[in-house]
Amino acid sequence: MSYGYGIGDFIAVSKLAWDVYNAYKDAPEDFRNISDEIKSLHIIIDRHKDKFQDKTLTSDEQSQLREILQGCTNVLENLDKLRTKYMRLGSDQGSSSQAIDRIKWTQESIAELRARLTSNITLLNTFIQR
Repeated sequence: MSYGYGIGDFIAVSKLAWDVYNAYKDAPEDFRNISDEIKSLHIIIDRHKDKFQDKTLTSDEQSQLREILQGCTNVLENLDKLRTKYMRLGSDQGSSSQAIDRIKWTQESIAELRARLTSNITLLNTFIQR
């Protein structure tokens, strides 16, 4: 496992955030509400990526930053998977059990992912402000 970081890490997370944001901004309302948080993450990463390009961090700071960026990536990937699954369930006009499944996991999953996204944004902001 690499403990370093690079500008490419920022660019990759920023691009992923932008892609997920664009997918969510046109999604059904259940998901569209989270798009503001996704956009905030994109803005924070995009605004500060150059700041870290020339900055020398200790190995502990590099490790912490790498973990925070990985946490951001994980939650964004999970949000994208959730949106894809949600849209698939919504495309079948079939059984009422699918509608119940859609409502059930949407309420549970989106709240947990929103909390993780908020946590990662807070961690990144805290790291940047140090």
